[in-house]
Amino acid sequence: MKHKNLTFEERVIIEEYLNNQESVHHIALRLNRSDSSIVREIKRNRYLISNKNTKYIPCRFSGRATCTVRHLCGDEDCTKECQFCFDMCGTNCPDYVAITCVRLDKSPYVCNGCKDCDNKNTRYNRYKYSAKFAQSRYEKILKTSRQGIAISKEEMENLDNIVSPLLFNGQSIGAIYMTHEEELPCSKSTLYRYVNNSYLTARNIDMPRKVRFKKRHSHGSNKERTYNEFVIGRTFKDYQEYTSINQNLNIWQMDTVIGTPGGKCLLTLLFCKSTFMIAILLDHHTQENVILALNSISERIGIENFQRLFQVILTDRGVEFSNPYALECDENGEIKTRVFYCDPYCSWQKGAIERNHEFIRMVLPKGKTFDNLSQSEIHLLMTHINNYPRESLNGSTPYELSKYLLGQEFLSALKFHKIRPDDVILKPSLLRKPSQNN
Repeated sequence: MKHKNLTFEERVIIEEYLNNQESVHHIALRLNRSDSSIVREIKRNRYLISNKNTKYIPCRFSGRATCTVRHLCGDEDCTKECQFCFDMCGTNCPDYVAITCVRLDKSPYVCNGCKDCDNKNTRYNRYKYSAKFAQSRYEKILKTSRQGIAISKEEMENLDNIVSPLLFNGQSIGAIYMTHEEELPCSKSTLYRYVNNSYLTARNIDMPRKVRFKKRHSHGSNKERTYNEFVIGRTFKDYQEYTSINQNLNIWQMDTVIGTPGGKCLLTLLFCKSTFMIAILLDHHTQENVILALNSISERIGIENFQRLFQVILTDRGVEFSNPYALECDENGEIKTRVFYCDPYCSWQKGAIERNHEFIRMVLPKGKTFDNLSQSEIHLLMTHINNYPRESLNGSTPYELSKYLLGQEFLSALKFHKIRPDDVILKPSLLRKPSQNN
């Protein structure tokens, strides 16, 4: 029973045994507790019962020769000792101590079961133990002990100086906690509570994932799904069979992010092993622009490196990806990758890239046009996203992990570099800073 709080049933037993004038030791044996635990419980949760039968409770020192206090009434000619003037002694004497029952100074420390306490002529206050009162007080303390702020003012200011600027930059509490765990004087859940209770400068609105997701549209289980000819031999089932036979493949997921209809869009490629993501700005949301973008990567890193690093690409059945032969071959007709397609209405089959698109939307919200953006600005955005620490990577960043999986030569060819986690910004303000865009 060590380190276990008393239950209400045990408190009822304590009250019953006290009313029957059982000793504390007997109660402790009955509950398999230590004597000191029972004593602490009784002293902590006993309550005062005021004596309503008298207006004055005698002083503990009254009737003793040692009490020689005089002139509390202000009359210097009075020869009477103040202890015999009850009203004067109880209200004006600085040494007054109300007399209490002798049972309160020793075990069991309460008046439960005492016949003298029921005497109407008793002139002193009494203390009693009640299981209901003790349980109510215990529950109140249990609740209030977890409320409020458990750190000093200086620690709170330091915490605010660390956390709030990073939340304003679009970082999550999880990412902040991974990079500053040793500096933060509280747990991650407590940090969420501080933000929720407005103890910090940053608020819930500054947290990227605090707003609820909208309810997903259900297409219905009986809806007939259409199958295109270009996916024959490239379905998600074929993808699963191919990856089960060929182990340790470098698998990428591919998708597009739309700005405004008819305008520029982004082609995104995500490396599944490290969630490293590449984004290329396309002039139009067309098949030709997607093919040109893949060929540009192949030219930059070389066809041999592309074949080694981009072994499999999984994408959806969008019209921009409807020519698998052109996607799989370079301009000279040489095979550079294998392309597979998800099932209709099953975006969860490439959930990693869908999840990563949320980082893009933190900086480029839906409905915002991409027409005024340049590839250098998109590259800046990707640099910040790839240097954002992930809990799924045990606090590492996609850039750090990709440096070992893809190689520094590949990252240098695409002009990616490392930045400090505290410098990561995932807010629209990232692309409003001319100094960083240059």
